[in-house]
Amino acid sequence: MSYANDGRTLFFLFIFGLMSLQMLLCFIQANRYQAAVRSLSGKGVLGIGQRKGLLAPGEILILAYDRENDIVTKVQSMKGYTIFARFRAIPEYEGLSLDEIRRAGIEQDALEMRGYRKNHPYDPKTPSKRKGALIQAVEAIDIRFRRESDEKKHLARQNIDY
Repeated sequence: MSYANDGRTLFFLFIFGLMSLQMLLCFIQANRYQAAVRSLSGKGVLGIGQRKGLLAPGEILILAYDRENDIVTKVQSMKGYTIFARFRAIPEYEGLSLDEIRRAGIEQDALEMRGYRKNHPYDPKTPSKRKGALIQAVEAIDIRFRRESDEKKHLARQNIDY
């Protein structure tokens, strides 16, 4: 009995080949993501948001914010249906303040999630993955600033206690 003629062996080799291809493509996409984050690090505080699309394209957005000058320095977005999507710069958001980006994110969220927003209005206090990528990135920056403020208050209380 020859193993080359065995249909099950060929089937398992085919499945193994598909799984290997998927792993390779996921590795390539992860490297693209890491390269985008590295290219924006050092340009300000990073906020990252993602929106998973079921029938619409998914999106990952990385926003770099300069706290001292209150401007967004760089924004990159990867939007698409497949793993072949690449990060692209979004220059129209660069140079805006965080409040302007927040308003743009809420407007974009209202457009992208219009069916969901009819029954569930946007609430910045509610953590949810059912938000647009831009507003998630802004909220990530807000959470980081809140956490830093809380840490400073905690350290100040510790110094007073001694």
